[in-house]
Amino acid sequence: MKVISSGCLPMSCYFFLNLFFLLMDQTIAGRKLKFVTLVYRHGDRSPIEAYPHDIHKEDSWNSGFGQLTQLGQQQQYELGQYLKKRYAGFISPSYNQHEVYIRSTDYNRTLMSAQSNLAGLFSSDDEQVWNPNIVLQPIPVHSVPLAQEKLLYMPFKNCALYEKLKKDTYLSKKFQRRVAPYVDSLPLISQNTGYTLKELYHGKAWTTYDTLFCERIHNFTLPEWATKETMAKLLGLAELSLSFAFGLYKQTDKSRLQGGVLVKAILTNITHITTAPSSPQKLIMYSAHDTTLAALQTALNVSNGRLPPYAACHIFELYQEKNGKYSIEMYYRNDSSVDPYPLTLPGCTSSCPYQKFIELTSPIIVKDWEKACAKSSECKSHTNGSTK
Repeated sequence: MKVISSGCLPMSCYFFLNLFFLLMDQTIAGRKLKFVTLVYRHGDRSPIEAYPHDIHKEDSWNSGFGQLTQLGQQQQYELGQYLKKRYAGFISPSYNQHEVYIRSTDYNRTLMSAQSNLAGLFSSDDEQVWNPNIVLQPIPVHSVPLAQEKLLYMPFKNCALYEKLKKDTYLSKKFQRRVAPYVDSLPLISQNTGYTLKELYHGKAWTTYDTLFCERIHNFTLPEWATKETMAKLLGLAELSLSFAFGLYKQTDKSRLQGGVLVKAILTNITHITTAPSSPQKLIMYSAHDTTLAALQTALNVSNGRLPPYAACHIFELYQEKNGKYSIEMYYRNDSSVDPYPLTLPGCTSSCPYQKFIELTSPIIVKDWEKACAKSSECKSHTNGSTK
């Protein structure tokens, strides 16, 4: 082959031609997706518990309390199919251990949700089919015992400072203002459910709403007192309980001890990709709970204040721009009938430069969680019980 040149050596020409075509390829391709992290809630499940006066006890549910239903399996399968389409050409159509890592909390419903999701996300090629009569491909889902869970199941326990922050929140004027519209409804709800007022204040209003919500979805007969107005009150209290746990008062302090832990892990993985761009890893998936999503989104200050629905999914996407720098985009899929909603980290743009994202989230990141939880000086009660 004859090389046309202007006085340069043939090997030098090849070098510059290769460099030229490489730069042209990058220009044509534009920005490139490099890495994805997903955090999603499990699918539809049976109630966690029955309220004391509930006529529908655990034996009313085929698999017992807190278990993924067939509807929940279908919801997760559908999410997996959506992700398959969204990331077609980015991740392999069949499971590749070097590309994908899945972690779940150690609950039946989240483990089964992960498996249902993966059934929709990946197809089996000829080499992976181990039985022609079984189309489901076994894919590893990792978890740790609940006693050791310090990443996904929130709120985390055994944190003295967090318990102090919850007490301060309960006494705060902001919480008292928010709970005021529901106070008159609580005595009747207490009488009908069998919970004390104190129990309703401290989470049982949420679980009551959840139980009735599950029973309604699965065509159980609801009690006469569970009117549309009462259900709206219970929903409001449930959403207030979520805000109480992770935000509402001293949100940054709470986030450092709760959702910020997950943010830190996600950014650690993203940072690894930016420093090792040839890494084969492309996707990390976390199968978790509504409280996980709420804590994460509150820490990032992008929460809409509503209960995350079944199979709701928070998406982090890392892109490498044309100039070689990185940016992070976030999306929230809480409605399967529309495209995911873009989320913008406050203080940044929807496509947030990586370094800016790190800077803006630094206030919610702690180096040593256990040390932060045990700060005795911050755990001392105010002498007069007053709050800001």
